[in-house]
Amino acid sequence: MSTIREILDRKGVNVLTTTSNTSVLEAIGAMSEANVGAVVIQDGDQPNGIFTERDYLRKIALEGRSSSDTPVSQVMSSPLITVPPDESTHAAMETMTDRRCRHLVVVEGETMVGIVSLGDLVKHLLQEKEAEVEQLSSYISGNY
Repeated sequence: MSTIREILDRKGVNVLTTTSNTSVLEAIGAMSEANVGAVVIQDGDQPNGIFTERDYLRKIALEGRSSSDTPVSQVMSSPLITVPPDESTHAAMETMTDRRCRHLVVVEGETMVGIVSLGDLVKHLLQEKEAEVEQLSSYISGNY
């Protein structure tokens, strides 16, 4: 069974971070530039929240708040939903479904080592299934 570590090995461990006093406008600008849907809020060594596109829609746009005047600390999702790198991809998918989230921060011990999105998981699981189909096709056709 595949693990979150395998996804991180393939996609990398870079995580977009910012501090809690960053404005929402700055945060969404950084997210847009990095082409990601979330930024982890981190003051010092510990991540303490996440700000996502969904947070922007629900807590800024729909409430009529100002993006430039609102710090991300007021609208971030907290506490973080985390997984260890040795978590199975299926268990991570269940966590996302149960907790209704699209991003999991990967933590090993006390250290943030990456982030995975729902899209990362779907892509990985799809690649796994495609490899299985290819192996089975080769077996059936006698090319093994």
